[in-house]
Amino acid sequence: MVIRDAKRDSLIGRSVPRVEDRPLLSGQGSFLDDLELPSPLHVVFVRSQVAHGVIREIDVEEARCAPGIVAVYTAADLVDLPDLVTPLEAGIFSPPRPLLARDRVRFVGEPVAVVVAESPYLGEDAAALVSVEIDPLPVVHDIAGALDAASPPLHEQAGDEGNVVFERLICNGDPDAAFAAAAHVIERTFHHPRLTAAPMEPRGAAAYREDGGVTIWCSTQFPHNLRRIARELFGIEQVRVRCPDIGGGFGMKGVNYPEELLTAWLALRLDRPVKWVEDRVENLLSSTHAREMDVQVRAAADAAGTLLALDVDAVCDTGAYGTYPLGHILEVLGVAGMAPGPYRLRNLRARVRSVSTNKCPSGAYRGVGLPVATFVHERVMDVLASETGIDRAELRRRNMVTAGEMPYTSITNQRYDSGDYPAALATALELIGYDTWEADKRAAAERGQLIGLGISSYVEWTGTNSKMFQARGMSAVNGFDGCHMELDQDGLLTLWTTLPSIGQGTATTFAQLAAETIGVEFTGVRVVQSDTGASEIDGTGTGASRSANIGAGAIQLAGTELRQRLLDDAAERLEMAVADLALDEGVVTARGVPAVTLSVAELAKAADPERYRVSREFDPEHVLFAYATHACRVSVDPETGGITVLDYVVAEDCGRVVNPAIVEGQTQGAIAQGIGGAIYEDLHYDDAGQPQSASFMDYLLPTACEVPHARIHHMELPVPDSATGSKGMAEGGTVAAPAALANAVSDALGAEFNSLPLTPERLWSAARARPQRVG
Repeated sequence: MVIRDAKRDSLIGRSVPRVEDRPLLSGQGSFLDDLELPSPLHVVFVRSQVAHGVIREIDVEEARCAPGIVAVYTAADLVDLPDLVTPLEAGIFSPPRPLLARDRVRFVGEPVAVVVAESPYLGEDAAALVSVEIDPLPVVHDIAGALDAASPPLHEQAGDEGNVVFERLICNGDPDAAFAAAAHVIERTFHHPRLTAAPMEPRGAAAYREDGGVTIWCSTQFPHNLRRIARELFGIEQVRVRCPDIGGGFGMKGVNYPEELLTAWLALRLDRPVKWVEDRVENLLSSTHAREMDVQVRAAADAAGTLLALDVDAVCDTGAYGTYPLGHILEVLGVAGMAPGPYRLRNLRARVRSVSTNKCPSGAYRGVGLPVATFVHERVMDVLASETGIDRAELRRRNMVTAGEMPYTSITNQRYDSGDYPAALATALELIGYDTWEADKRAAAERGQLIGLGISSYVEWTGTNSKMFQARGMSAVNGFDGCHMELDQDGLLTLWTTLPSIGQGTATTFAQLAAETIGVEFTGVRVVQSDTGASEIDGTGTGASRSANIGAGAIQLAGTELRQRLLDDAAERLEMAVADLALDEGVVTARGVPAVTLSVAELAKAADPERYRVSREFDPEHVLFAYATHACRVSVDPETGGITVLDYVVAEDCGRVVNPAIVEGQTQGAIAQGIGGAIYEDLHYDDAGQPQSASFMDYLLPTACEVPHARIHHMELPVPDSATGSKGMAEGGTVAAPAALANAVSDALGAEFNSLPLTPERLWSAARARPQRVG
């Protein structure tokens, strides 16, 4: 735990106002497109309008002669640059991805040429002059097509498996015997749609030569991974990656793209600063998508409702390529790993597959696999409750892992470290008014109103460490993170980490943690965006709820060392023992002799600057598992199929809450994204592989009018395995909300909704099919 003296109240647990907000709200933020470079060139990509085909010719001559054009390149000009190939566990095929399409295109939006111009407008004009001749090939447009042995293979290197590019079978216990002995067996098919993260700021990169190498500014969540792959591709050591302000990421910016690497290559090739800024159409077409998955499930229970076995067959549409550094296995492994959820299970068979289609590649998006796993196990719980005649809350309670069983190792070898799952369920039920629900529903029916209540309990991994990434076969991901801090001559602390801030408030929470650990004033801590040139530390980046555990752990290690150096130096100057000194609010005092003081600023002025520069990396021994129960009440309009969320509650445990206001904001925002994925969002492609959602006119996002204000209860139970007492929590709302809403709508309409999104057409049809009340 954090070491501190007792002079003032702890900074931890206080809703300190976000230090990021004033510059952002007053227009003083500096995002990628705000970077001022000397005489920059601008990059525009020419993208395929065909989903699948052989490239016959790319004619760039007219574009090269256009006004203001410096260069136009195709794959033929990149002979020295290898394809992007994500290293994965031996035996797993990793589709190679060319930086520019070579010989063949595999999705609409794939870059086939790059135009470099004196202005972005001249670049757009010239890009329209590039002529691309493509002979169309048959299109694999969905999961069924990818599983069809008659479909053309998108990657011949995959061999006999065709378009199944990853398959794994997990079988633990004796599921066949459990099904044979079961009193109840259900079988259902679930579908989750294709989504996009839709950050406020799309992607972007800028680059220029510096110190014999290249400096890359990038709106990325994984700057150190970008440095690593750039070094490998370009064959140079001197690569520096810096992050500006980042307008959201949600996982989309947690992978490294061809466009970012080509921007850096162009700066080296042309010896001029270059900049690329993605527009919204490009973002929807070619920034990673997520989640599209079909899951077939059989579940067995005994007469008392005890869950006996699950048989899961999940197939994920991962698009045309894998993504660096996560590959194409992350989503389905998440579904397999968390299929049991917070429930006891001793018999499981899980077959998971990733398939290639002619769609934009899929990558990480808030939750990564866990929203699908939770959607499945929470719908299964409601269906089993109906089948057995047992109350749905009681059925969950009977099967939940209890506090006395912690730490609990699930059948998929996930070590649930700590917590009280039944307590979260009980708290959420109390908040939502479950005891009065049946009476409330009858009263609503008398008024002609259709209302429903949904429950969603989940457990999620947070702060994934190096062991977990290695176990997944993802050798390109470090799994650890780092912190560098230094005091200047005025005693002000500057802090860098390998985890960029993407809008979630880490400049505030990291400053709280550093000030608390060291004993300096909160206002004297400045948290700077990630910069691989700040020190020699390495790391993974922002994602998978890593900041509150791994980032904070690195800060605590570095801060504890810096604190010790300050106390050692103060002891020498004051000729006292370290044990007789206290350090708080930037001042060292002698215990029992308050007149004897020495400020941190005085110590900093007298010391060699290197004395107070500390870097540390942190890789936790254990992954931590946060959990919650969400519950909601909804109303469904039978005339329109519209859904209104009447009430939404959360009972969650992420351990010690560093800043309640920021945790609240993260949970509310995640719920909004979960609502979007449940009700509104669907990236649809037609049979020709043409995207049908190329703007926000077609890809619907929830607005403030559709998002309720959730009531959130924090349990804050002890977390023995956390360096700081905290678990991550940023993804829980996205994980739980789709299941809660599907269960609520199913309850309201008396029909099963096992496929998302919950469109008005489907709900209207279900409302029409309901038996009409007489009299």
